[in-house]
Order: sequence, then structure tokens, then C-alpha cells
Amino acid sequence: MKWGRRSFVTVIVAAVCLVSGAAAALADRGERQDPQPPAAQPSGEGYRANFEQVWRTVRDRFHDPNLNGVNWAKIAETFRAKLPDIKTKAEFEAFINRMLAELHASHTGYSTDDDVEFYMLPSVMRQDMTGHRTEHIGVMGAQEGDEFVVAAVLDGGPAEVAGLQSGDRIVSADGTPFRTAGSFRGKDGRPVAVAFRRGRDVAVHTVMVIPVRQNILQAYLDATEKSARIISVSGKRIGYIHLWTMANDAFRTTLERVLERRLHDTDGLILDLRDGYGGSPWNYADVFFRPDVSWEQQSRSGGGATRYTGYGKPMVVLINQGTRSAKEFLSYELKTKHRATLVGTRTAGAFLGAGAFEIGRDGLLELPILGLKVDGQLLEGNGVAPDVNVPARNSYTDRDAQVLAGEQALAEMTKVRAQAPAGRHAAL
Repeated sequence: MKWGRRSFVTVIVAAVCLVSGAAAALADRGERQDPQPPAAQPSGEGYRANFEQVWRTVRDRFHDPNLNGVNWAKIAETFRAKLPDIKTKAEFEAFINRMLAELHASHTGYSTDDDVEFYMLPSVMRQDMTGHRTEHIGVMGAQEGDEFVVAAVLDGGPAEVAGLQSGDRIVSADGTPFRTAGSFRGKDGRPVAVAFRRGRDVAVHTVMVIPVRQNILQAYLDATEKSARIISVSGKRIGYIHLWTMANDAFRTTLERVLERRLHDTDGLILDLRDGYGGSPWNYADVFFRPDVSWEQQSRSGGGATRYTGYGKPMVVLINQGTRSAKEFLSYELKTKHRATLVGTRTAGAFLGAGAFEIGRDGLLELPILGLKVDGQLLEGNGVAPDVNVPARNSYTDRDAQVLAGEQALAEMTKVRAQAPAGRHAAL
């Protein structure tokens, strides 16, 4: 997923599936152990079959039969005329995504096997945590011209270890244009020179990054667990965890385990829903609404253990324009039920149910096939507004403005709770 461009997420995973034999074909491709020589790049005419397949699939499968009111046939004519100018796979991908942008819909995008989305989306659809592997360094972001702008890096991933940060503009990898998967094909465990610019600095810096080959969902699950920590703020112990995606039950159970064990004895919690993927929204809020009861057990041998049934402390949820899909549902749920204070900026408004369609031998089309409403409201195009608006600044650093605002909000909440008269509940 290029976060600024498309989301590559399904809101209701059970309701969508890979079609046209894509699942088996993509599984084979994703599990290829040895790098293969790249196929010869066809000319623009060589991409015509893929172009027509994308156009027909949108026409026949887009969730709105009126195609959001656009003249899809006329759009095809305009783009078809420009097709002979396309020379490379990367150019064709950008070309198709410009055409798809005419639909003005989320969960709409075209990726190739040079993108981690090509492997991520089938994994989400099939609930697959082992296959569809590819080499990567754990970055997410969007292509802007010749540069890749990093939105975030995965906790503990190769990019973070090498020192890459949110906001960095990646120029190249080993001297070639940067792609989130293609730049590292066949280079698992081998240093790759990643050139980038930081902030307003026009100078190009280079770091050596060691890519890993793995299932992308597993990378996001590992990052979610590694993100958990306890922050000391004004004498209070504040828990923090970044839920990078809600792709399947493994992420829900990991969230619950961390909250009921490692972070349970904190005074409050920051749940970070910024950036990343969406997934399936069901039951993620349960741990925050269940009665927080301790379960103690003692054996004859003297061994004992204590477990908890939920997390009932004050909460802040961090959101931004990269919070999309199922994460928007969770944000909406926690806000409307007054369980948490939302801090940050309005969510993406990317709330549709998506399917995936194989295009040719190395392309994948994500397309919204379900329209969705929550409490009769459209989140698509509208998103969820924060309770406390805090623009992004120094994201994912120790000066992260949205994290600092969340810490301050929790410090005030826990102070109010501590001062509440006996027998009464403090307002949260």
C-alpha cells in the first residue's frame, strides 16, 4: 500500500475474496525462493491487454453501478490514446493509478510485484501469516515524483534499525529507483545502500539497510508487539501500543494479551492507530469494554498466577490521515461510546469493502466491491474527527506532537480520576 495513494485494505475480510484464480497464482509468486530474471519490458502496446482487463473489471465489479457518476468509457478513451507512450512497468503502474483516481474512491489501486501491497493484500484476504513472502525493509509511504516519502517505519524493522524516519524522502536503493519490494528482490540479509534526503536538507545521505524476506502480515504483527512500552509522565505510568493493522485475529489476540499482561498495571493507555493497514473490525473494542476483573489462581505446589479480563483505564487514541478502513470503525466505536479521547487529525475517510483481482502476470487490482455505512452514516469521504486536533509534527520521534498531546491528555484524565470523590466516577 502506498498510504497517500491507496489503502489496500478490506474492511470486512469475510465478505471479500480473491477472484479469477488470483489466490493460487499469487501464492506461487510470493513463495518463489530464488530470484528470477526480470521479464522483458513490453511497449505500451504490450500493456494493452492489462489495460483493458483493468477497465473491464472496474466496469463490472465496482461497488457502485453508476461508477460514482463518472463516464468510465470516456475516461478509458482518454487514457487508451496515451497508452503507446508507456515504456516500463513502473510507468504503467503510475498510469493506471492516474486513471483509477478518476473514480474518487478509496480502496482503489493497482500494484505490481515490485510493491509490498502485491503480497500484503492476498495475505489479508486469505488470513495467511506464512506465505506470500517477499524481501522488504519495513517502510510505508507514497511515491512523489522520483522519490518515495516515508510515512512510517515498522518497530524493530530493518529501516528503523538503520535509522530511517517518517518524513525521509528515499531517492534510490543500490543506485536504482526505490520500490518497497522490487529494490530488495534476492537481497535478503545483504546490505543495500539506501539514499535519502531528510527534512529541508537538500543533501543526500546514505545508510546501509539489511532487508528481510518474510510474510508482510507477520512483519506487521511483530512490529505491533515490539511497539508496546510504558512511558513515565508526571509520575504516571502510561502504556503505549501501535496497532499497525487489524488484518486478522492474530492482531486482536496480540493486542489483548499485551493489554491484559504487560500494560495492565498502567494508569492509562495510548492506542496508536495512525498509518498502517485496516482489516477486519470485529471484536477489537471488546477488551476495552469488558469488566476489568482479576483472576488469581494458586496451586498446591505454591505456584500462582494472576490474569485480567480486560483493560479499564483511561484511553487516548491517536489518529491521522493514514488511519483508514477498519481502524476508522474502531476509532468511531471508541469515540461514540465515550471510551476514549481521540487525538490527532481527521481519519482518511477510506471506508469501503475491497476485493482483489489479478491483472496479467505481475499486477494486482484492488477495487471496492462493497459500500458501507456505520449508524447510517458514510465514513467514506468523511472520516472520523478527533476530539483534540493536533497536527502531525516530528511523527514517530521522541518529539512526536501527537504522542505528547496524548500523554498530556492522559495525565489530566488520571489526575481527575484520582481526585474524584469516593463513591463517584470521574468524567473521562
